[in-house]
Amino acid sequence: MKGRPDLDFFTSVKAKEVTFGKLSDERKVTYYGEPDHETEATVERENIPEEPEVGVTYRDVKVDWTVLQRVVHPIEEDDDAEEKPRRGDENRQER
Repeated sequence: MKGRPDLDFFTSVKAKEVTFGKLSDERKVTYYGEPDHETEATVERENIPEEPEVGVTYRDVKVDWTVLQRVVHPIEEDDDAEEKPRRGDENRQER
């Protein structure tokens, strides 16, 4: 991620035990809106796999979820754009 995030979100969940009865095939987080954004999300798990199995009991589990997001303003989208002259620069002469 380029620059400092505008959003820094962290959450954590712990359980003595958890058993999954049914798992969705679709597990995702979607962001909408303008202007555009850059997002980094990380998940750290303890005692639970990335793809848990139905009917298996996992004990002493912990899941940490972190999201960093930076708003990309339209003027930042084109890093190769030439710098616009400031008012009065066109009349200024170098000495």
